[in-house]
Amino acid sequence: MRIAPPLLLVLALATVARAEAPAPAFDRVVIDDDFPNAYQVEVVDVDGDLKLDVVALGGDVCAWYQNPSWTKRVITNAQTAPKVISSAAADLDGDGKAEIAIAYDFEMNDPKRGKLLLARQGAGVGEPWKLLPVADVGSIHRLRWGDLDGDGHLDLIVAPIFGPDAAPPVYDDPARIFAYTKVDALVTGLWKRVDLASRRVTHAIEFHPEFPGVHDPSLLAANNSGVTLIEPPTAPGAERARDLLPGAEGPAPKRGASEIHLGRSHGGRLFLATLEPWHGTDVVVWPLEGSKFGPRQVIDDTLDDGHALWVVDLDSDGQDEILAGCRGKDHRVVLYRFDDASKTWKPTVVDSDVAAQDLRGGDLDGDGRPDVAAVGGATHNVVLYLQRRTSRADRGGIGNRRPAPR
Repeated sequence: MRIAPPLLLVLALATVARAEAPAPAFDRVVIDDDFPNAYQVEVVDVDGDLKLDVVALGGDVCAWYQNPSWTKRVITNAQTAPKVISSAAADLDGDGKAEIAIAYDFEMNDPKRGKLLLARQGAGVGEPWKLLPVADVGSIHRLRWGDLDGDGHLDLIVAPIFGPDAAPPVYDDPARIFAYTKVDALVTGLWKRVDLASRRVTHAIEFHPEFPGVHDPSLLAANNSGVTLIEPPTAPGAERARDLLPGAEGPAPKRGASEIHLGRSHGGRLFLATLEPWHGTDVVVWPLEGSKFGPRQVIDDTLDDGHALWVVDLDSDGQDEILAGCRGKDHRVVLYRFDDASKTWKPTVVDSDVAAQDLRGGDLDGDGRPDVAAVGGATHNVVLYLQRRTSRADRGGIGNRRPAPR
């Protein structure tokens, strides 16, 4: 039987806080309750005022919400960029304001479709954005910025989910992951494409300027092979990719990994957190043992259509927490905290009113502590979880539901 009190949702009695620190608790702030098919969220300073804003997209809309009023401002719509699927925001020209790469025209079962553009801000926050076409990219699915070639300038990493000839039910044509280097915020025709690697059903990527045992900046990719470490090529066509872990077993495409983040435990020990398999049920931790990640530790196997993952040290104790979300039956966002006494991860349901498609984090209210943003596709919402001061009696979850400022 599912237990769902209106404000504080606790998965199990065992979610009591560690003696040395109370569990993080959040104020739930809905900044948009009418965003059908919300799919991805970013936390980034869009307007250059040194406050973190929120970028959300899904369906036919990409929009940003201005901190602290959370005023919604549309960047693209159905006429300019239909079927948006991913964004990546960064200040490319040094003016303090973000440019946003946007992937759109995505169609799950038509992998030859897909487009990429770069959005530049107008003269004022209310002015239309200038949209610069970049390229047609079939099955375009994930975008991330990072200095992959080490030249001091950001590159755009592009991960299609499928290859152009992939078809259901197995989608066995590999996705071609690549990067754009020599990025010019004014002239997209100068961008240079560099091919990186190919893997089947590449669902998520994460850039790392440093990674253990690797000299160059690198990329983690969650795919049907598990998790792949990708380094920039030393010569054109020279793929430098190796699979770090296999993920979940099973027939394609329900195998491998779907989401990936690097985390740190007490003492600086690293782990990889994944959702497995593709759109799967399992939240998994892979601790770094020597030079390898493993063994596989399943900390939750109850998600239905898991699709959201974030790793962050919420309470600044040197031990990262894991947040995961699912969009299927009993959709929810769950917080997992490592319990030193039992050496296990303890879950607490943070919110059951969001069909979580994505999770990101950052200090949204300027109090020096990381907060969390989520988007719910079936629930049509963009939600913030702002950390609040806790007491020993506060066991985590949602403490208050307060409206966004108007």
